[in-house]
Amino acid sequence: MLVAAAAGMAMAQQTIFPAQFTAPAEFNTGTVHISVLSRSERQMTTNFLFEAGSRNSWHFHPDATQVLMVLNGEAYYQEEGKPKQLLRKGDVVVTAPGVHHWNGATPYSSAECITVSDIVPGVQHAVQLQKVTDEEFAKPIEHENMIVRIAEIEVYPEYLTEYLAYANEVDRLSVEREPGVISLFPMQRSDDATHIRILEIYAVHPTFRVIRQSCRA
Repeated sequence: MLVAAAAGMAMAQQTIFPAQFTAPAEFNTGTVHISVLSRSERQMTTNFLFEAGSRNSWHFHPDATQVLMVLNGEAYYQEEGKPKQLLRKGDVVVTAPGVHHWNGATPYSSAECITVSDIVPGVQHAVQLQKVTDEEFAKPIEHENMIVRIAEIEVYPEYLTEYLAYANEVDRLSVEREPGVISLFPMQRSDDATHIRILEIYAVHPTFRVIRQSCRA
């Protein structure tokens, strides 16, 4: 039997911009904070802070392109007829005019995003559609050629505390910064805490190779 050595870190990241208002529940699920940073006749820049599990409804922007940039946390984005995407800090998505889509935070992390949207005079900026169902929100992320494997490590007892602290930090940074790393989850055997198993999940694409070796620490 295995027990978790590191729990997922739900982000409580607060936006650096003042939250001007909370998005209406009619078109959102959960709590979404919004700040309009700039607006002209042709363009609008908006900051969103999605609390964990929150999202907007399916919607589209007639005749307008929108650029979504993730500043912090983990976000979901989906276009109609396509798989849901997992986005992290630094990811950018461009949504073409008229494309039905939604975005929000994952169940385990808040997400701070900025959108830069075209404004077309005389045209409604956003057309709201149906809410994202719980089934749509909970549907697993799809990755082609995904690799799932387990690394087994035995640690000398005198180095266990130091190793766990180091491993948790390395795993966190790998998920945050390395393309293709979906999850690294260390676990300890309940009968012997020095035996570590790491559940590794990678999304493999042509430009990403996994080079990772199990070792005895």
